[in-house]
Amino acid sequence: MTKIVHFFYTYLFYFTAKLSLASNVSISSTATIDVLPDGCQNLLQSFANETAKFTLCVVTNARPITVCEKCVNEFNQVFKRYEEIQKLHNNDSEVDCRAVLTNIDRLQVVYASYNYVLDMWEKASCKLCLNGTVFNDKTKGVMIRGDNLDECISKHINNTKLSNSSLCADCKQYYINLTDYYNMYKNENTFCMDVVDLINTTQSDWSYKFKCHESNYDSEWILLVISAIVLLTPVLFYFINWLVSQERSNLLLSQNRWHQGFTNNAASTSGYVVIS
Repeated sequence: MTKIVHFFYTYLFYFTAKLSLASNVSISSTATIDVLPDGCQNLLQSFANETAKFTLCVVTNARPITVCEKCVNEFNQVFKRYEEIQKLHNNDSEVDCRAVLTNIDRLQVVYASYNYVLDMWEKASCKLCLNGTVFNDKTKGVMIRGDNLDECISKHINNTKLSNSSLCADCKQYYINLTDYYNMYKNENTFCMDVVDLINTTQSDWSYKFKCHESNYDSEWILLVISAIVLLTPVLFYFINWLVSQERSNLLLSQNRWHQGFTNNAASTSGYVVIS
């Protein structure tokens, strides 16, 4: 399957380049290039092969993302071939191979392909992790800690006598070492997508796959208390409102009775006849 994909990319790139060059390239107002000189032809074929290899490498290392680690040699080969094209000029021929392969054809296949490779490399931020063709020290620190955690997890998975709970307990320190080390440097724009994907996958597996995430009970209690206060606030409001209304009702009732008694006394007093 890998050979088929590689052949497909190579053939597609080479066929497109040949069509573009055959239909659009001219070296002067009176001359047309029908056949590329051997130097141009061989370099075009080599560039097509290296670009196809890089594309295949990126696709096969997309999950988990290990593009920077596994595809650095393929990237360097594409870069090298493009540099050779830029420097190429056949003095024994009327054809400027560099212009033919990069500037004259309307599709600019070589240039577009090279930009695709660069764009993919930039999106993966591989420069942040690499020192030449190997990982730099900070990236190595992440990978070593990740390997230690993987080794511990694999030991528990392969041993049916060990339970999931023992995995969490035995591998917890390795997990903490990895995440703490990553958090120490992550804000410095230090790591490429290989590292970021490793951390994201590890944290997801630790929490959801292995169920090793420890709940923060203090935070949960605080959240519960706040929620209870919010829910009880309307109840307390209406209860206090009810008490105040009851006190007002009792006060008005007391005043009405007092006023009625006073009125009755006044009426009975006015009924007396004073004889002088």
